[in-house]
Amino acid sequence: MPIYVPKQIIAICPTVGAPLFFLAGPIHGGDDWQSYMAEHILRRKPSAHIACPSRWDSSHRLARHFHQPFSEAANRQLVWERHYLKQAGFDPNVPGCVVFWLCLESSMNPHPGPEPYAMDTRREIGKFTAYAEMMNGQVRVVVGGDRRFYGLDVILFELSEAFGTVFPFCETMEEVVERALLTTQTQH
Repeated sequence: MPIYVPKQIIAICPTVGAPLFFLAGPIHGGDDWQSYMAEHILRRKPSAHIACPSRWDSSHRLARHFHQPFSEAANRQLVWERHYLKQAGFDPNVPGCVVFWLCLESSMNPHPGPEPYAMDTRREIGKFTAYAEMMNGQVRVVVGGDRRFYGLDVILFELSEAFGTVFPFCETMEEVVERALLTTQTQH
């Protein structure tokens, strides 16, 4: 049940059988939703592997779950993210799922700017929508969060078009985890 944090890339053994979940969504200004999602996943599937792009350090409350040895590689975080997004989202040898959590911007710890809140999240979800179109819906992705997330209607419309069916939106972390686990079980 390791949690992989940036930037060290570890090859996931495809015979491991435990699913890989990539936690995608706002980091700066989104509070620490990732740790709560990781806890939900680990409660339901203790053997799960989780890739979390948050730059948690060894003092984080989930540090005991970090892949050891904990170290940072010289590559860009974007390289690290792409590696795990591809494995979790569509590598046929790795059971996995990309979990998008679209939370509202924190009023206590807002995004520092100057770029807009959740800019990278919107790019990533757009990219996975394009993958779904190109791969005839053979992409493993679950989306949940707050229905007031700016642009959610457009995001869900685009995903529905790409998957050829009404794309489900989960409003609780429990629903997201349940759907993500089902996705990893039905991928083969």
